[in-house]
Amino acid sequence: MSAPAPARPRPAAGPLAALATGVAVTLAGSVAVQVSPAWQVQAGVGVPATVVLFALARVCRERPSADALLALGALSVFGWVSALVTAVPAVSTWLGTVAVPVAFLVVNSMKLSSVAVLVVLARRNRWSRHDLLVRRGTLNAPTGIPGLRWGLAGPVVIVAVLALFLSDPAVTGTGLAGVELVELVLPWAPVMLAGSLVNAVSEELLYRHALIATASRLLGTGTAVVMSCLVFGLGHITGSPGGLTGVLATAVYGLVCAAAMLGNRGMTWNLVIHVFGDLGAVTALLVATQG
Repeated sequence: MSAPAPARPRPAAGPLAALATGVAVTLAGSVAVQVSPAWQVQAGVGVPATVVLFALARVCRERPSADALLALGALSVFGWVSALVTAVPAVSTWLGTVAVPVAFLVVNSMKLSSVAVLVVLARRNRWSRHDLLVRRGTLNAPTGIPGLRWGLAGPVVIVAVLALFLSDPAVTGTGLAGVELVELVLPWAPVMLAGSLVNAVSEELLYRHALIATASRLLGTGTAVVMSCLVFGLGHITGSPGGLTGVLATAVYGLVCAAAMLGNRGMTWNLVIHVFGDLGAVTALLVATQG
């Protein structure tokens, strides 16, 4: 009779408590930065949240928990950076007058502040590209659904996401279709693509590759994905769409991107899906505001 397999050791309460505190701080800071219209409140909550996250990582002796807290700390930076930059009267006035694709590019470029912090942390803590799945990956890996691979599932997801954004009543209600729609969107296509690339790369690195890779060593992959989706969803509470619908839709979207990343062990499909999702979002905003 064979001996039973050894039980998987449970992580100590200390690291879990530290990470749970970090997630709570991240969520509180993210929601406060978005919901409050006053930049003083946004910076007054966002900056301390970042400080607390890095302080927790410093005192936490368990490496997996400390790494996840550092990933959360990097993620928390762009919220208050955006608040401080857009609080400058000249910047705020300018953003209110430029076309939607330009504002989309400029505002989302501020997420590169978090990416810069993440790069520094990755180098200092020797997070390899292999560990973070920052690589091409297997483009036609199985999805887990019999007979369905990502080579087909990826394009299907892209079409579905684009259809959801472009079927929004704010878009269809303008009456624009066909040639008129192309004439409106085409001149802005390079700016829209640039903004979508910047946003997609930033969010995938921060919410998926860094956060899931670090947290999964403590929580397991499934729980780390759920945590990432929660942070990602609440991070878009004032997005388009916003509110509870926006949070749930964004969390599901994050789950699809996480499945693509983990299924293909790389970033090609989740990045491409995210880019097209952002293209759909900014197209819908452009049509709704100028159509």
